[in-house]
Amino acid sequence: MTTLEPTIPTADIERAVNGPGRRVSRLPRPWTIVTTGGMPGVMTLASRLCELGYRVPDFSVDVHEGVSCSSVSCTVALTSSEHDEFADRVRLLPGVVSVEPF
Repeated sequence: MTTLEPTIPTADIERAVNGPGRRVSRLPRPWTIVTTGGMPGVMTLASRLCELGYRVPDFSVDVHEGVSCSSVSCTVALTSSEHDEFADRVRLLPGVVSVEPF
């Protein structure tokens, strides 16, 4: 017999693990971001991510001369609440075409 357990929200798990007054854990979460502007556009995106306070331990770029869009694959350390708002915040940055979890 198989027993299905109710799904526990990620925020509740983090609260249980970290306890009151402890720092919320950040998990590495992969993203693909498409941006315009070539290499300057990618560098602006990288700078803005740092300015917004995101920790980006992995960042790779695919830029080709003559192509209108560049692809950025990155891992960003986020809490569950930051994960929910990350894509919305990054989409507002200049030159960003799309933001999708990898």
